[in-house]
Amino acid sequence: MTVKSKIREALARGYYLTRRLSSRLEGKVLILAYHRVLSEKELKEQFVQPGMYVRDDAFERQMRFLREHFRILSFDELLGLWDRGGWDGRQRYCVVTLDDGWLDNYLHAYPVLRKYEIPATVFLPTSFIGTREWFWPEKLVFLLDRYIKSGQKERLTALWGRWPRPAADGNGGEGIDSIIEICKGLPEGEVEKIIGEIGRGSGIAFPPERSVVNWKEVEEMSASGISFGSHSATHKILTKLSREEVRNELKTSFDTLRGKKIKTVPVFCYPNGNFDPAVAELVREAGYRAAVTTQFGFESESPADRFGLKRIGVHQDIGSTDPLFSWHLSGMNRF
Repeated sequence: MTVKSKIREALARGYYLTRRLSSRLEGKVLILAYHRVLSEKELKEQFVQPGMYVRDDAFERQMRFLREHFRILSFDELLGLWDRGGWDGRQRYCVVTLDDGWLDNYLHAYPVLRKYEIPATVFLPTSFIGTREWFWPEKLVFLLDRYIKSGQKERLTALWGRWPRPAADGNGGEGIDSIIEICKGLPEGEVEKIIGEIGRGSGIAFPPERSVVNWKEVEEMSASGISFGSHSATHKILTKLSREEVRNELKTSFDTLRGKKIKTVPVFCYPNGNFDPAVAELVREAGYRAAVTTQFGFESESPADRFGLKRIGVHQDIGSTDPLFSWHLSGMNRF
């Protein structure tokens, strides 16, 4: 554990003992953003970006904490409070969301949500659902991880000189994280070219395992109180696309969701959190009633921008204990 982590944990424990969470968050709604929920065994078998997951045991502890300290709303209920009134300034509200529709959401998160009767919303990139397709960061992570573990780090750096040298620790995690962040800034389509070249140069084949849910699993979750919103069709970063391409992403995904026998909410989730006023206006025009971002913050009785809703991202490092989770939810972790 780093010195910074120890200091944060000590501060979190002190804050937790003061019980100040209650007063700080009264009259606010916290929209929590999760991605993956993984077991210890699964984490030993693969490299996953630290900011992309919580462990299944931590997720259950967090849901229990939320049930004890918040009034948990479905996204439909939140929209209803904003539209029709009834907001209680003494309440602490919370909405749970999960991005991308990972299979582990069904395997690990869904049983916990059902156990605690938490009406979460899962944002689906609809073209991926029911397929064996992987998101490009996972393809890249898989290839880089195999390169690094096979002792070919120098060859990897030679292939793409503009990338940072993978970290010299046991699994090269820091280097992989840096490469993924660089790739997010590349022009649309460039990353797939990079992945293709790495794959051809290594001879590494992707496993056939599914990484996202199928529609049967979505229907099962929907029948138990889970709702679904759009995360676009193909998960492309919308600010890199033309207006017509953005419109197609928005319409295709929304039409697909409404064509299924599932509980759908008219809320959009920007892929990678990237949006601008032009994209937000296209989301509004497509018939959505709100959109969520990756910007940290709380919302209240009257959100400043329904198409730029703030969320609180949750991952293992800042939510492994109740004090750390409480510290993060309060916003104290940002100072």
